[in-house]
Amino acid sequence: MKPSKYQLKILDWLKNGHGHAICNAVAGSGKTTTLKLAAGQLESMGLKPSELKVIVFGKQNSLDLIDKFGPAWKNSIQTLHSVGFRIVQQEIGRLRRDERVISTKYRRIAENFQLIPQKTKKRTFQGQLINDGAISKAEPFLKLIDLVRLTLSDVTEKSLRHLTYHHNLEGINDFKKVTEALAKILIVGQEEAIDHRLDYTDMIWLPVKWQLYRKNWFRTYKFVLIDECQDLNAAQLELSLMLAGPRGRMLYVGDPRQAIYGFSGADNRSYQKIVERTKATELPLSLCYRCPKSHLDLVNQIYPEIPIEATEDAAPGILKSLDKSALWNEKHPDHLVVGDMVLSRKTAPLVSLCIRLIGQGIAATVRGKDIGKQIKSELEAIADINGFQYKEFGFFVEQYKEFKFQTYESRDNAEQLKENLSDKLNALLTIYSSQPNATCVAHLCTYIDDLFSDEESPITLSTCHRAKGLEGERIFIIKPEDLPMTWERQLGWQKEQEDNLLYVALTRSQSALYIVGQPDWFKDEEDEFEYKQSIDVAGVMLLISSLFSFEDKCELAQLLSQEITQEKWQRVTAALLDNAARSDRAIASACGTSTPFVSKVRKNLIETKEIEVETSRVDKRGRKHKSPITS
Repeated sequence: MKPSKYQLKILDWLKNGHGHAICNAVAGSGKTTTLKLAAGQLESMGLKPSELKVIVFGKQNSLDLIDKFGPAWKNSIQTLHSVGFRIVQQEIGRLRRDERVISTKYRRIAENFQLIPQKTKKRTFQGQLINDGAISKAEPFLKLIDLVRLTLSDVTEKSLRHLTYHHNLEGINDFKKVTEALAKILIVGQEEAIDHRLDYTDMIWLPVKWQLYRKNWFRTYKFVLIDECQDLNAAQLELSLMLAGPRGRMLYVGDPRQAIYGFSGADNRSYQKIVERTKATELPLSLCYRCPKSHLDLVNQIYPEIPIEATEDAAPGILKSLDKSALWNEKHPDHLVVGDMVLSRKTAPLVSLCIRLIGQGIAATVRGKDIGKQIKSELEAIADINGFQYKEFGFFVEQYKEFKFQTYESRDNAEQLKENLSDKLNALLTIYSSQPNATCVAHLCTYIDDLFSDEESPITLSTCHRAKGLEGERIFIIKPEDLPMTWERQLGWQKEQEDNLLYVALTRSQSALYIVGQPDWFKDEEDEFEYKQSIDVAGVMLLISSLFSFEDKCELAQLLSQEITQEKWQRVTAALLDNAARSDRAIASACGTSTPFVSKVRKNLIETKEIEVETSRVDKRGRKHKSPITS
């Protein structure tokens, strides 16, 4: 492919420019191709692959790039973790085969100090920090240990308060005691590293903390290329600067509008700080090779400041609104099919859709195993409430929610914490409702493990955060009114990241983009929606209460119950007539009713000979089972 005018300017800077540069690469602008062109240009200038370092995010990305660049680049293309690991081993000696990276290293150190809960064969220790009320649970404290290292923060009360607030960590209560504990743990962490006990964050943190660039053996490179620079945290930025040293040159590549990981330790101002620190020349990479013209027109309309352009031969593409019911209506031309991708700002809508798809016999999962872990953490906390009873699950969820909301009230970011918790609890309630045969928390935990996965799925269901780096022919954005998300006392950097999430969602599609809803940032001229007047349910209930007698309300309730039962009967009948091979449980999940109710309808349809007895049934995951009904 012929280089674009923007790529030619980058190649010219490599050859004739000086100092450092940063490339503002919009979504779908061909960063990998640009890095390959840049590497080829540097080779043509006489530089060997061994004199260059190309930094990418993720081991798989490094392997893919080596495959595209050729075997000569095997040792030149690495992740920052890989580079840092090599540097640390030069200081402490190579790890033996029986020594490996320990992901739970700092948990174990905290447990050894008896600071956090620890279970042994003989007894369970609650942990001094929890006993003293300094923390409410271990996970946020362990996350804080990671964040201190990734952000190169000082271990002071002021610094830890800022990190806790910035990253929405809950349950850090006594900062004096937490600061003392954390300082002690980090000292031991460094001592253990010398004895070849490392975790993954140590690989990034220790080369910077120990200032290993001062060592005589430390090697720098003539040119360093760094991809995805907008997601660098403070430790990664320092490590990348170390690689070039005082004489090397650097080309950073990234999109400041795809900086969306500020919540997890990435510096939301990484791009700007690189410009400030290195006095880098800014080079645009504005052509988008991925998205159709209509999609980019929408981006330009919402965010005119983003310099993203369509190619001359870009297809117009499909951009339209859809009603939610169209997603699973096989008669609708735009219903979900294998290969599609569904995006949402929140998790709960994805969980609801996933359960519905499974009920229709489509194997689906929600992308992100760690999201499932977060929901399980809330589930376990609910189960720990005194007097918890599984059959009263909804009541205890509400109790837990009220308690957590009260603890948030004194915090400046209370509204965001409430939004995050509500999303997880709504997802949890959806899961609970979908599992009528589950009888305990353990059953729900098992189902959650099955529901969330990092593996590929026939239909990809992903939060916008997880969708970064992904692309697909057809993209569906559900609950688009959640984008960009806003809340009271929202900080400037948080608002910016929410805008970035909408930008990421809008730039994933290669062909068709469906907006499943009516956000204020999109108006479809060929709108398919049938607008209905919204009903204030609370107001209707108040009106009924004031106008109707007790006897009238009882009669009204009976009529409504009959109508609901009739509607459920019709829905289940339609589902059975469509595919009687599906199990009763699968149909119950899809239709929002109970399994016994489906069995009753099935029996009636068999007796009236509208359907035949199935010798095998297909469950929610597409597995066949012998039917319990015999002819």
